[in-house]
Order: sequence, then C-alpha cells, then structure tokens
Amino acid sequence: MLSISNTGMVPLSLFRRVAICAAASCLASLPAAADEVRYSGPLTVKAVDEFIRSNDDKPVTQLSISSLGGILDAGIKLGRWVRQKHADVRVNFFCASACANYVFAAGRHKIIAPDSVVMWHGGVQAWEFTEALDEYRRQVALAMRPDPDPYARFAVAALRRYSTVADVRDLETAYFKEIGFDGALVLLGAQPLHYDTEWWTATVGVMEKYGLEDIEAPPDYGTPAYLNRSIFRRMLFKNARVTFELGPDGAVVATPVDR
Repeated sequence: MLSISNTGMVPLSLFRRVAICAAASCLASLPAAADEVRYSGPLTVKAVDEFIRSNDDKPVTQLSISSLGGILDAGIKLGRWVRQKHADVRVNFFCASACANYVFAAGRHKIIAPDSVVMWHGGVQAWEFTEALDEYRRQVALAMRPDPDPYARFAVAALRRYSTVADVRDLETAYFKEIGFDGALVLLGAQPLHYDTEWWTATVGVMEKYGLEDIEAPPDYGTPAYLNRSIFRRMLFKNARVTFELGPDGAVVATPVDR
C-alpha cells in the first residue's frame, strides 16, 4: 500500500534484508565504468542529498542504481539530478516503486542489466487517494459549520495526512510532464482494471508506448519467461502476478506470471 511520504517499499523479512545487503555489496564491488556513479538503498531525502553533494562536481555520464524505492520527493530530486547531468540510468538487480517511477524514467539512456527488474506498484494518482482526499475535504466542511458534526473533527484529525495529497500530485504531474512520461504505467496493474497484483513490470514495447524511450534490456525482458527465471523477481517480488506486453494489434495486454 502507498503512503504520502513513501511510495511503498516492500516489507522486508530477515532473509530479504540479507539478500539485499548481499546485492548491495556485490554492486559496490563491481568495477566502475568511467564517469559512473552508484546509488544503492532506499531513496530518502537525506541519502539523496548526501549522494548529490558527493557527486555533483563529477563528470557523471551514468548512474547505476539498485533500490526498492522510498520517498517521492527524494526520487524526483534524484531524477532531476540525472536529467541535469544528461546521464544514463543502469538498473543493477532491481529498481522499484519511487526508483522506477522517478529515477529510471529520468535516464537519457535506460539500461536494465541481465536478470534485473524494474517494478511498479502504484502512485499518488491512485483512486484510493482521490477518495481519501475527497472525504477529508468533506469532513473539513462539516467541521467548519456553525453546528459542527462532532464526528467531523475526529475524522479531520484522522485524515489530516491526506491534506498534502493535492500538492504531491501536482509535483508528480509536473515532473512526468517534464520528462515526457505517461504516468498511467505507474498505475497500470491497479487501475482502470485491478489485477490482484502487488507489483508489475512491462516489456520494452509497452514502456515505449508510455513514453519511456531509449531502453536497452535483455531481448525477452518483461515476459513471463524472463520474470520466472529472474532471481530478484523470485526473491523480492513474488507478488508480481502480471506483466504487460503488446498484443498482435499493438494493444497493451496483461499476462499472468507464475508465482
């Protein structure tokens, strides 16, 4: 489930934490390409600020990243830095949630390394946020009446965290317009149809259809066969029950993935 301050990083068991730490150590030990910088871990405001401060004066041409996501603002800030540098983004192992929404999408050239996955699972434009925001506004109106409903004040306090949804939505909408990305892909597994899946990905053809251009990936990336043999999908994204492919007529179709 999404929250206002966090795009829904996957809950981690001890096994998953160990696996992610191992992946991060592996990434750190790989030989760096010329003008390459690396980011591994959650996207928090503090971590992104420190990363940018450490690398802003370097001639960066590629960001290699491994992240399960994090804070929307942090993801957009790192994405804008990538665009400022005119840098490529290379996904090593996994790039999910805010990483997929805002960082991968920002790359001049987008590279998905073999066995790696880019995963989406929703965003702040989701219908549940619309409903919660509408309810918050309704309860505020009731609480401000001369004869306020006693429940309304309680409801306003309970729903107050949704008061910032409109501003966050405007920030995301402006960013997607800036990078030429149709944010519908971020919501595709949940609306307009709900596929009972926590995570989803898509083939290169589908990503291009939604405005993500210049993608380099394994030939069968995003197909069920690819996902079923990807260790990172099987280890971290078992609840990715569908992927999206292009049908014979060019339409986007959902394809089941084995659990």
